[in-house]
Amino acid sequence: MSVIENVIGRVAVLRGGKYSVEVDVITSSGFGRFAAPVDENPALYVAEAHRAVSEVDEIIGPELIGFDASDQELIDSYLWEIDGTEDFSHIGANTALAVSVAVAKAASSVKKMPLYSYLGGTFTTELPVPILEIASTETFTYYVTVRDLMEITDITDAVNSVLQNAQGLSIEELSSATEKASEELGLDVALGISQKKPLETEELLSIVEDNNIAYIKPIGDEELFLELIAGTHEVFIDGEHLFREKGILDRRYYNALSIKPINLGTLTDVYNLVNDAKSERITPIMSEAKYESSDEALAHIAVGLRCPAMVLWKDSIAKLNELIRIAEDLGERGRIITFEG
Repeated sequence: MSVIENVIGRVAVLRGGKYSVEVDVITSSGFGRFAAPVDENPALYVAEAHRAVSEVDEIIGPELIGFDASDQELIDSYLWEIDGTEDFSHIGANTALAVSVAVAKAASSVKKMPLYSYLGGTFTTELPVPILEIASTETFTYYVTVRDLMEITDITDAVNSVLQNAQGLSIEELSSATEKASEELGLDVALGISQKKPLETEELLSIVEDNNIAYIKPIGDEELFLELIAGTHEVFIDGEHLFREKGILDRRYYNALSIKPINLGTLTDVYNLVNDAKSERITPIMSEAKYESSDEALAHIAVGLRCPAMVLWKDSIAKLNELIRIAEDLGERGRIITFEG
């Protein structure tokens, strides 16, 4: 049976020594657990995590007992109702996400299905291209991607090759290292960059044009994004900044969007944004938050929602290994999604 019998909250420790809430959802024949990540609030102290646990144990849990765990949309909408605000400012987006994902995991365990298959259905066969963070400086965070990925492990080989060939952490040195990695591995290895401070449009365009860059996450106004879209070819322009700051979801400004579940609140909200992006011909990229647990659910969400790419931090071994397991589970049915700008 998938009727929820109990919901339990506890404090969880995330990467970087930050705290969040972990939730167990228990049915008579199923179980789900998820620890919510934290993205932009590094000051989430243990006291705040304990408050979230109290919300789960005293308010949310009792309200959800008796619900069918397979009624994901109904439960997620009820979480919004319990919260009563427009942005989960009462119970917190981390609490809502922990409950929502734990519910989905419990329902999938009842059906004895992997989470990705439960979320995506029978015809879920596509694997995202991993984009791995490798370094960070004052100006950029740097990533490695492989355009013609054949195996998930190709990204690990590419990262190792780039780091071995890089003579330093400048964009020119890392770009050169990706070109050497391409020659060594016979793969199309490229660099990704995420801006950490504003730059002039012409300078940013010059950086993209002069280096082996396949992915960029800019920060700036609409004009900057328009110039980047017009001035680049086969490069993914990630519009997370424009979407978060101004709510703009428009192919005219960018062609890719990093989606961090913690910024949305529930799985239904994540699903809806992924579909909204696709309807605008914008590539949805499932992305890790800054502070995460070792839980593998994000890999399943990326596969289940058919996201062509997935951004991971360099130490996210559990999630990368889970992608490898999912690929093995899919066998000959599995294929890696073409990731082309």
